[in-house]
Amino acid sequence: MGCFRFKRPTNLWALFAITLVAILACVSGVKGQNEPRFDRVLIDAFDPDAWSGVVFLARAHQQQVSFALRFASRGGELLDGQKVFGAVSEVGAHAPDGSYCRMSWRHPAHDAPVTLEWSRMDETTVVGRVQWGEGLQVGLVTYYPAFAGGATGTYSVDESHRAILGETYFDNVFGQEARMVVMTDQSPVGRGAFRSLADLQSTFSRARPLAAHGPNEFPMEAAGLEFADGPPLHFVATIGWDNEALMNRAGALLAPGKIDAILKEKSAAYTAARPTVRGLFSGAPEAISNSMFWDTLYAPQLDLVFPSISRHWAEGWGNWVVGEWDCFFDSLLTSLEDEGQTAAGIHAILSSQTPTGLVPNMASGNGTTPDRSEPPVASYVVWKVYQRREDRALLDWAYPRLKKYHEWWLNDRGDGQPWRDGNRDGLLELGSDRGSGSTVGGRGTLQDAKYESGMDDSPMYDDVVYDPHTYTMNLADVGLNSLYTLDAECLSKIAAILGKDEDSRKFAADYEQHRQLVREKLWNEKDGIYENRYWDGRFSNRLSPTNFYPLLAGIATPEQAARMIKEHLLNPQEFWGKYVAPTIARNDPAFHDQFYWRGDIWAPTDYLLYEGVNRYRFDDVALEYAEKSYDLFMDDWRGNQHDDEEYYAWGGGTGNDSSTHYTWGALLCLIPLEQYIDVNPWEGLRFGALDPPSAGEFHRAIWQKHESDVTVGPNRTALARDGQLRFEADAGVVVRNYEASESRLTFTLKTKRPVHVSSLEFGSGVLNLKVDGKAAGVVRVQLETSLGRASFDLPSGKHTVELAR
Repeated sequence: MGCFRFKRPTNLWALFAITLVAILACVSGVKGQNEPRFDRVLIDAFDPDAWSGVVFLARAHQQQVSFALRFASRGGELLDGQKVFGAVSEVGAHAPDGSYCRMSWRHPAHDAPVTLEWSRMDETTVVGRVQWGEGLQVGLVTYYPAFAGGATGTYSVDESHRAILGETYFDNVFGQEARMVVMTDQSPVGRGAFRSLADLQSTFSRARPLAAHGPNEFPMEAAGLEFADGPPLHFVATIGWDNEALMNRAGALLAPGKIDAILKEKSAAYTAARPTVRGLFSGAPEAISNSMFWDTLYAPQLDLVFPSISRHWAEGWGNWVVGEWDCFFDSLLTSLEDEGQTAAGIHAILSSQTPTGLVPNMASGNGTTPDRSEPPVASYVVWKVYQRREDRALLDWAYPRLKKYHEWWLNDRGDGQPWRDGNRDGLLELGSDRGSGSTVGGRGTLQDAKYESGMDDSPMYDDVVYDPHTYTMNLADVGLNSLYTLDAECLSKIAAILGKDEDSRKFAADYEQHRQLVREKLWNEKDGIYENRYWDGRFSNRLSPTNFYPLLAGIATPEQAARMIKEHLLNPQEFWGKYVAPTIARNDPAFHDQFYWRGDIWAPTDYLLYEGVNRYRFDDVALEYAEKSYDLFMDDWRGNQHDDEEYYAWGGGTGNDSSTHYTWGALLCLIPLEQYIDVNPWEGLRFGALDPPSAGEFHRAIWQKHESDVTVGPNRTALARDGQLRFEADAGVVVRNYEASESRLTFTLKTKRPVHVSSLEFGSGVLNLKVDGKAAGVVRVQLETSLGRASFDLPSGKHTVELAR
């Protein structure tokens, strides 16, 4: 087809005019097609070594081009890279789309912090502001980030415009260089272009103004501007194709007051849109998202953007790193606020699955672990994420991988031996496969099998033997078997959502079979708890939070659950205390090690234990557990802005070769949020806290793509959906299995005192009320402006309620 088609005109002049217009249109179209453009631009603090920076990852002509800038400070010593990581004093807001971001670091012996704020204005432009106190010099550094896989180029300094100009070229593309302009509104006291970032850092670390040295015989792959005491520094960083156009745009944005106004507007807009809590458990959702999205990195091997478990860890593992249960938990945390990075995290870990079905213990830019996995929380997390976001495409993609992963644990490895059932009694053991392929951290030893537990040096495994023939420990593991059982339960639910009824029935049967097997073989009646068991029949009485996982999987009988809670969880000699719950019982000799998994408190095991407490409806215990978890996190977050990989049993970050900014520590804040509202496979939608000590409001919680606001307190429990009140009670109650339709509402409710309940799910009419399965009369809907309120009273205790037309 040509550029145009037309009917024959009757007038020759008209024919000439139409032809001329058509030719010009075709020429214009060709010219437009030849104009350079970026196919995609990703912008964030993607360099794991540069928290205080911004990276532009652009793609054009099927090639990657990358530019980066970062800020460093000098005041007796140079703080840059990992030194900034260690000095961060404010983990501020970080909108997932980069619309507003804020962080600070504190330079030793200087009172005022260095504070960086920036905002992504559009596809190619960032504006920002840096503020610092007297006696410091701040450097603005540009460079080409090696991790991104893009070509390098050259930088130069434009002194007249207080700017750095960068450019890079494309293979076999001529006359279309990609360019970057970074312009400021202050005059630098030092400046220069350098052969490399290392060369610039070395020069800037000296106690004199930044200056280039030597002739420019080589491409200058870094450049810097140094600023001394003065007013706040405003900057614009923008990429494109024409220097003059970029500089004009930057100059316009640097007009007095403009960037300040932009940052104020963007900050207010993000604050108004993000999840937030006021009152009881205040700051919990903000702490989660600030921590998570400041760990957002780019994995070039996967071409995905998602939170890597820690910027510090990523810097040493090829610029991104995930663990199996780490990554799934991270996706659960990001699902509170962002769908894209949630899906990317799940894609990242499941894309690392081996051909046999194993999902590795870890994957990174430097390698993976095909010999071992980690605690199988995958299907539970994916089910919960789906309930929040209803991302059907993600569920379709993940399901066959989740199914293959579940089946791997007991599949024949090829010689008649199941992968993780060494003695073939149906129960699982932890292991590490032997083989010749490369793996991170070794393979085929007891230590590698311990890594599969996710609790690398747990005292539970001090006396265990590794069998070199089965590749497993000689110990049936309560935690592993419970999570495998839970995985089957959740896979059955997922299969049902996807219409795979045969699979759903198969996994439901698998759930029942394994639940019964664990109940029969791992319950120790004498000790009143589920325990790990050696192949020779001996129980191991070394207790950790994993011994409570049968609660999470619904394995324990109600009587067993009551004993486990009363005799062990609430026992101050074992797990109860100011903070909960240590990773080995307090009366275990190893508790006093307080090193890594030997007595410290870890968020993932805390979260899974809490889920079990909640499943068996120990609501008083669950609320107190949530308070202790929240206090443990906030103790170090408020004082040091640390989201710790682990915590001492008496509180505070340990510093035991662990990260002070590690994503899953924020699970300690998810626990109290689930006191407000949660959805799980065994009780549907749940909201409310049982007689909490004070009131609170959780705004903009997402479930099934609806926005919910929940109020809890001693005298009021309320649920609003999409801005409209739907439920209200005049006491602190817990509501479960809440299901509403146009003609029917059902739920269960627990209350410590008589309560007046109102439903606003019906517009008008007369409703039949049933309480605990018995008819309780009719309820008339009373109109209140546009709302209809149906009210009734319930006595103290536990009740099932049905309202129906």
